[in-house]
Amino acid sequence: MKRLAASTFLAALMGVGALSLVSCAGKPTLQFASDPNARFDGLKTFGWYVDPSFQVPRGGSIVDGQFIDRRIREAVDRNLTKKGFEKVADGKADFYLAYHVDQVGVASQDKFGGYDWWSGYIYVGAKYQKEGSLTLDVREADNKLIWRANKTAIIGRNPEAVGRDIDDAVGDLLAKFPPKTPGERGK
Repeated sequence: MKRLAASTFLAALMGVGALSLVSCAGKPTLQFASDPNARFDGLKTFGWYVDPSFQVPRGGSIVDGQFIDRRIREAVDRNLTKKGFEKVADGKADFYLAYHVDQVGVASQDKFGGYDWWSGYIYVGAKYQKEGSLTLDVREADNKLIWRANKTAIIGRNPEAVGRDIDDAVGDLLAKFPPKTPGERGK
């Protein structure tokens, strides 16, 4: 009897865990981290970090990687300029930015179809939503990483939607840059 109660409890616990994982799928998540010893108050100019191992993001059948790269860089430039930072095309900047994108996976997938009296179940198609993540890194002039932010969310299926998603993600991430309070700074 105790064994049956324990296995029933374990099955219920696993069911609750699975439901909580499913209910979280697709909700945007934001993460921030910074070097607690970094000085952000003197930062005035920025540039893009030239990483020799950088590769343009892998695009898809609808949106190519160069579109993603250009849109991210334009959104970052626009957001930082609005905050009063000056972009340095050539020369030395106070800080440098880099980004990483990743397709996290499929957040939800619904298969749908229909029945016909002579053939049984006919598979018609599927509807799915993909999740992606954008990470922004800020490095000091000496290449030391001082701030990192990440957003994971559902990504659009066409160029306009992907462009809006990139603009939203960059805006959400840079809203916390530079970190102002000790809590935002990791202290």
